[in-house]
Amino acid sequence: MKRLFFDIETVLNPGVIDLMPEPAAPANLKDPEKITAAIEEKKREMIEKAALDADYGRILSIGYSSGDGDNVHVMVNEDVYPDCFLYNNSEEQMLKAFWNLFKECGGACVGYNILGFDLPYLMRRSMALGVKLPFIPNLAKYRTEPITDLMMIIYNWGSDKYKSLKQVAKLYGIENGAPEVGGSMVSGLDAEQLIAYQISDVKLVMALYEKMNGVYFVHR
Repeated sequence: MKRLFFDIETVLNPGVIDLMPEPAAPANLKDPEKITAAIEEKKREMIEKAALDADYGRILSIGYSSGDGDNVHVMVNEDVYPDCFLYNNSEEQMLKAFWNLFKECGGACVGYNILGFDLPYLMRRSMALGVKLPFIPNLAKYRTEPITDLMMIIYNWGSDKYKSLKQVAKLYGIENGAPEVGGSMVSGLDAEQLIAYQISDVKLVMALYEKMNGVYFVHR
């Protein structure tokens, strides 16, 4: 069966900062300066976490492969990297291309926390941009197909046990091509660094899938 291996990276969507709710200061503060400082701190925290929220973030890049050797492709958001001519697309174009690939695989896909993060994020960004899905994902839990969420499967859907993809790779002897880069750093990467990091993460997903195949599921 043809499967789509993929991973996404996300960043703050600056166009929605003004739509964020106004935070409130702790009720025990009375000093106006401390109240202002507390509100500003909460605003900073909201903005720092915004990339992980599909309502306040946007797609930075999508890395994907059909599992054929080491062949990994990357799409990069041209609004963030306008000079990255080889890989760039608008976010809308990236979403349309991804969902077409998803349809070609009949919804069979593999990733790490894709049920909890990647697919819901892609769907909400699609709704925000008016992108219609040619094939609707089946987001049901406790299954290994058609969506194979390696994180959910290996930790048996137990949120208190989840570890990052990079930590799992380290624990199970999977080589990491970008060990010095983490997801929280992507907004500060140049296009070349981002592409290398995205390729590395997709390869980690593919390698972990191969290690789990035959233990947690049997896919041919």
